[in-house]
Amino acid sequence: MPKEKEEVIQSFLTSLDQGYRENFLAYVEHTYSVFEIWLYASVLGYEGGFNALENWVNQHYPKLNRREILLAEIVKLESDIDFLRQQVHADLVKPDAAATRIAHLSKELRGHLVEVDKITKSTDRRGLVLAGADKVMRELRSIFKENEDVTNALELAYESVWAMLVDEK
Repeated sequence: MPKEKEEVIQSFLTSLDQGYRENFLAYVEHTYSVFEIWLYASVLGYEGGFNALENWVNQHYPKLNRREILLAEIVKLESDIDFLRQQVHADLVKPDAAATRIAHLSKELRGHLVEVDKITKSTDRRGLVLAGADKVMRELRSIFKENEDVTNALELAYESVWAMLVDEK
């Protein structure tokens, strides 16, 4: 990651008091969604770009991509089913024994497909909600940027809303 992007992240982290910094870093460690991390950072005053934060998160807190893992397993299951069918056609495996195994693999494949669909829909929906929340917060900050009383009240409101969004997971 370029040095200036790393410095933006580091200056953001050093601008936080100890409690907020610890909470933020714990949140980053346990959250899979970089979008949620970015929104939380925005609530805490991060003004850098998404890409810089995403690169920093991937470098310091690598995440498992559950959807990607399931998609890879789907490909393997399809391959296993095809291989088993080829073995039946080549008379290497008895059809009745293969039928049970194919049924089991097909059931597992359908389960993976349903899970990928759930992850995709959930991510898309949550991403849209978070993007809308971020847009509202940024617009309100820019509208009231010169009124410190309102800005302070908005910051407290953002933190409260953020806490509720996190609890809805």
